[in-house]
Amino acid sequence: MLTRLLGLPDDPLTIFLALCIGGVVYFMVLAAISYLLLFVALKKRYHPDYVADPADIRRSIKWSIISIVGNAVLTAPIHWAIAQGYSQIYWEVGDYSWGWMALSALLVLVITETAIYWIHRWLHADFLFRHVHTTHHSFRVTTSWAGVAFNPLDSFAQALPHHLCAFLFPMHIGLYLFFVAFVTLWAVLIHDRVTLVRWDFINYTGHHTLHHWYSDYNFGQFFTVWDKLMGTWRSPDDARDEVPKVVMAAS
Repeated sequence: MLTRLLGLPDDPLTIFLALCIGGVVYFMVLAAISYLLLFVALKKRYHPDYVADPADIRRSIKWSIISIVGNAVLTAPIHWAIAQGYSQIYWEVGDYSWGWMALSALLVLVITETAIYWIHRWLHADFLFRHVHTTHHSFRVTTSWAGVAFNPLDSFAQALPHHLCAFLFPMHIGLYLFFVAFVTLWAVLIHDRVTLVRWDFINYTGHHTLHHWYSDYNFGQFFTVWDKLMGTWRSPDDARDEVPKVVMAAS
């Protein structure tokens, strides 16, 4: 696993520290680059009406660190189990071929898109929303810093399908780590309120911006398939005139 790639022991404490320290550094670098680029250097282009709120940024960072550390606690046993050979993770592409690598990537997308859509919907049920998901939705107008600002139970629940895939079918270590890392990158990208790609089948930034504003649309992970099937999809273009200008950034 990650510790093996770093040449570290596969004991629970080392795994936890690697996940914790690596996760915080990775997120802080991504969020800082995104924020400094889009909200500072290119502010006039993308966020001309944005006024920085230091207290909100500090709160975002605080909850992001809480989320990452909490996830390290909850995820460490999974990584330990993988390190001990209890999963179907494999290390050599030749063990299953490039064709299986591509097919397994497709399986990950199908399984996680389905599971995360429904988990996210359940997190909007009254009890779970009040006690778990409300932390993330308290950032109604988001910045890059809010990308992983969750209650740890919330972020772990939405990441769990990716980890489960490693136990459901043979999965290359590189593919597993790619998806785990990409989820954090994606979280930063869809919270910066800048839409660079406008393909309706992608749950792009504008979709997630509306999700934070209205709370009952666009629950998908990377795609809008389940939202369209279940009637919870809303196009950012249709709502642009209904929300304050500061919410929907220029793009």
